[in-house]
Amino acid sequence: MNEDMVTLVAPLTLLLGAGLLSAGILSFFDIHFFKNKTVELAALASGLALIVLTEIIFATSGPSIRFLNGQRNDLLECRRDAESALPLERHESSRQIHEYILRCMSGFGYEWAEAHRKCKEEPVSTNPFCYLPMRTFDRVVTQILMAFE
Repeated sequence: MNEDMVTLVAPLTLLLGAGLLSAGILSFFDIHFFKNKTVELAALASGLALIVLTEIIFATSGPSIRFLNGQRNDLLECRRDAESALPLERHESSRQIHEYILRCMSGFGYEWAEAHRKCKEEPVSTNPFCYLPMRTFDRVVTQILMAFE
């Protein structure tokens, strides 16, 4: 998620989640903010869900976690290295540059994957949608982020 959106959404979801969670917990101490037990339990569950959602937003948006933006940066670095190492192949659809970028991205922990629709449209080694991280958690988060692109 865009970091600008995180700064707007995260405090709101935390406040709303904490309020609903608190109201649900206080109902166990006979302090009732809602008319019946079902609504109080729903508030408790909703508050907990919002807090967990906020944690997921933090986990997928921080600059310290690389995911899709980190993948793009790694690809740019690999492309720059390939063009520096093979200057005569720079302006052609060179198989050598393609293989160089694939090896470089593999070194960063990515594998070639043509599953995304944007990769199917343009399956070239400089397309960031043609790579997925090898680590399971990073792969799942990156696939989720790619789904919204």
